[in-house]
Amino acid sequence: MRPSDIFRRNCWISFEPVEGSIGALAEYIGPHKILWATDYPHRDGFFPGAPEMLKERMKSLSPEVQRKIMAGGAMGFYGLH
Repeated sequence: MRPSDIFRRNCWISFEPVEGSIGALAEYIGPHKILWATDYPHRDGFFPGAPEMLKERMKSLSPEVQRKIMAGGAMGFYGLH
């Protein structure tokens, strides 16, 4: 098995809503393997506007990919499926 396949199967990637590469990341690892953060309660965090920031960054992605990014990664990581 290639290292990149092992990575995709076993790893999740976390990012903050200000990062602009969400589409490329979803395409590479899969939207169901993405976690996002608000960095709450730190002053430099993105609370309470993180979900809106993320939705703005994902406008070009399909509704299904958006749903997987918003919740699917966390659900898979924590075994909530």
